[in-house]
Amino acid sequence: MATLGRAIGGWNVVLEMAATLPGPPEVVWDLITDWEHQDDWMLEASDFVVLGSQREGVGVEAEATIKIGGVKTRDRIRVVAWEPLRLLSIAHEGWVAGRGELSLTPIGKDRTHMFWREELEPPLGVLGSIGLTLFKPLMGRIFRRDLRILAGLTRARATARTP
Repeated sequence: MATLGRAIGGWNVVLEMAATLPGPPEVVWDLITDWEHQDDWMLEASDFVVLGSQREGVGVEAEATIKIGGVKTRDRIRVVAWEPLRLLSIAHEGWVAGRGELSLTPIGKDRTHMFWREELEPPLGVLGSIGLTLFKPLMGRIFRRDLRILAGLTRARATARTP
């Protein structure tokens, strides 16, 4: 589901996706916080680099190259909420600003519900708002694909952990 929300100074694009992943929260958490390998499941992203020595917790900073619909940018993120096995929230501090949030909820012992929300603040005022709004359907398809890939990686890793 994608919605459009009004923000001070412009329009934000909000994307919300959810999936039930075939593995426990520990497996999902390891995958979503393995910074240099996020491009294993986020195919629109590449060249992940952690900035500094901190790798866990609030304050971790990283950069990645993002390419969607022929537009390529460098996205800098900073972790703003870190609750292991439950919540990872980042601030986008690159050309497109905003916030991303991944919430994990265990379902039994071997599945995890993941809710993913992105609220993106476009650059360039009205022009950026129009552009980001036009990209919203494409971004929704890409992020839903990312969740399908993450589900496959979760399944493979959870199966490998099972004795």
